[in-house]
Amino acid sequence: MYKKMEGMHGKDLKAMYNQMMGMHEGAHEEDEEEDEETAEMKALKKEKKEARIKEINVKEDVEALISNDDNLSEEFKTKAATIFEAAVKSKVRGEIDRLDEEYDKELSEKTEEIKSELVEKIDSYLAYVTEEWMKENELAIERGLKGEIAEDFISGLKQLFEDHYVDVPEEKYDVLDGQSKKIEELEEKLNDSIEKNKELHEQIGGLTKDSIINEVSEDLTDLEIEKFRGLIEDVDYSDADSYKEKLSTLKESYFPKQQPVNEQSTEEQGESDVVETSDSMAKYLEAISKTHNRAKN
Repeated sequence: MYKKMEGMHGKDLKAMYNQMMGMHEGAHEEDEEEDEETAEMKALKKEKKEARIKEINVKEDVEALISNDDNLSEEFKTKAATIFEAAVKSKVRGEIDRLDEEYDKELSEKTEEIKSELVEKIDSYLAYVTEEWMKENELAIERGLKGEIAEDFISGLKQLFEDHYVDVPEEKYDVLDGQSKKIEELEEKLNDSIEKNKELHEQIGGLTKDSIINEVSEDLTDLEIEKFRGLIEDVDYSDADSYKEKLSTLKESYFPKQQPVNEQSTEEQGESDVVETSDSMAKYLEAISKTHNRAKN
């Protein structure tokens, strides 16, 4: 069915839709006929039930029950048989009605359940077929809509001219139609150019990204480069500068490098320590000398 719909034109699909709607309306008529048939079947079923109940005869059973009792009169036996038979038939009728009601209810529930499942499956299938058909024929549908719009526009323009007594030759409308087709062709070429430009832009962006990644990770080991590439997979690329800054931030966070020790600073620090130590020693020596001189005096 899907393949068949692929090759159909808009008019054919419309005719098919109308046919399906006609079938749907016909289904409603069939439902009404089925309701009438159901009523007839119920009436026939009731007649058969009553006929079977009438066939029930418990007279012999009652006689077997009370035949050995001589104290009972024939009139009592007749009344007892009548009452017993009426009670049995009433009970049987009630039980049959109950069973019929339960059966009809269960049958109706199952029927509705199956119908609901079928409707859901059919709706899902039709939605799928329609969606796939529109995907496959998107360009044809778009062209058809544009053609219909152009045709309606030209027809409306022609009618407008006629209403205002403006005489436009038929060939002029052909020129308008030709211009409309030319515009469609130019639009298609423009769309193709935009798509190609987009593809080229994506390719250039990919090459730029690779170049930045290689530049940022050039001082990393092979193992670190592999881990680094895994970290930057989800980093968005908008422009080269921001992308490089993001990669550098990740690199500094996950792969920090030790800064080299400044030898000049170390030497200056050492000299400062030596000077401070020499001053301290001089003070100690001066104090010792004063103490020594006092001891001599």
